[in-house]
Amino acid sequence: MRCEEIRELLPLHAVGALEASEAAAVRAHLASGCPRCASELASLVETAAQIPFAGKLEEPSAMARARLMAKLRDESTAAAPRKPETRPAIWRSAGWVAAAAAVVLAFVSGNATSRRYQSEAADLKAQLQTQKEELVRLEQQVRHTRDTILLVRSPGSKVIDLQGQESLSASAARVFWDVRRGTWRLYADNLPPAGEGKTYQLWLVTAQKKISAGVFDPSSEEAAGSVAVPADAGAVVAAAVTPEPAGGSPQPTGKIILLGKI
Repeated sequence: MRCEEIRELLPLHAVGALEASEAAAVRAHLASGCPRCASELASLVETAAQIPFAGKLEEPSAMARARLMAKLRDESTAAAPRKPETRPAIWRSAGWVAAAAAVVLAFVSGNATSRRYQSEAADLKAQLQTQKEELVRLEQQVRHTRDTILLVRSPGSKVIDLQGQESLSASAARVFWDVRRGTWRLYADNLPPAGEGKTYQLWLVTAQKKISAGVFDPSSEEAAGSVAVPADAGAVVAAAVTPEPAGGSPQPTGKIILLGKI
């Protein structure tokens, strides 16, 4: 037999599902020293042993599948025994059926195992991503808490309580201002949105001028920024918040809605 024909028989030979004459032909071909077929058979035998743990499984060739199904049909519909050789043929049929069933079960088991492992791997990957995101969030929270503690404990820090004015009397804010570092953190309470195209701006007020400390969004109820007070500006005596056009203004244009004295 040619190598092409032998290779079509190798998958069945690997699971012991060939008839004696075909098995003998395969063995004779292998004994002739064909390295390609010998290597392929060794690979098939190893693969068959690992089928229950396999991931992606290969389909048998069309010829091998057709031969197997034809053999099962012929022997399952065979007539009543007429010759002494019939009984061994029945036993061979049982062997074919058992081998075919074993291969099918192995393929099914391998696919089920692969799907289970893939599902478990996907779950673990999702859990790791969730834990990674949580770790990032906790690290940000730790940095934020550390910065807040440093701000509050700084000897040069001032605490300014701002009260709502007129219609916003129910609103309030507290500003922690680190004079030495020129940083501030503001916590707002019950402060409504500034409105479309508007933003809130924090000001430090001296007797001579109003110094912009930056804009903030009250939706998070917390804001932070930095401010540099000119040496000739005089002492800061108050802090105020006004609504300004988006991006802020060099000097207040809106009405003061929050005000606190130092």
